[in-house]
Amino acid sequence: MNYTKKYKLKKPEPFENVLVTDLNENMDIVDEELSKISASQTEGTQQLAMHVEDSMPHTYVDNGVKYRWGFRTVNGEPQFIYEEVL
Repeated sequence: MNYTKKYKLKKPEPFENVLVTDLNENMDIVDEELSKISASQTEGTQQLAMHVEDSMPHTYVDNGVKYRWGFRTVNGEPQFIYEEVL
């Protein structure tokens, strides 16, 4: 029996019998890994939506003073906007 490098899925040799239990174990591993990817993508999508909704999602510090900043357009013209965080 061979195994895949990354997820250690069972890979029977051509001369070996395939066991349903081995297939089921492989499917459980694949299902778990896909669930992790799906959860990660959902979280990333939510973070992106929050970022896009916030007009000033970024921060920076200048001489100990914290600011938040972002971009917007007014009449088609881009503007850099910022404000001090109190």
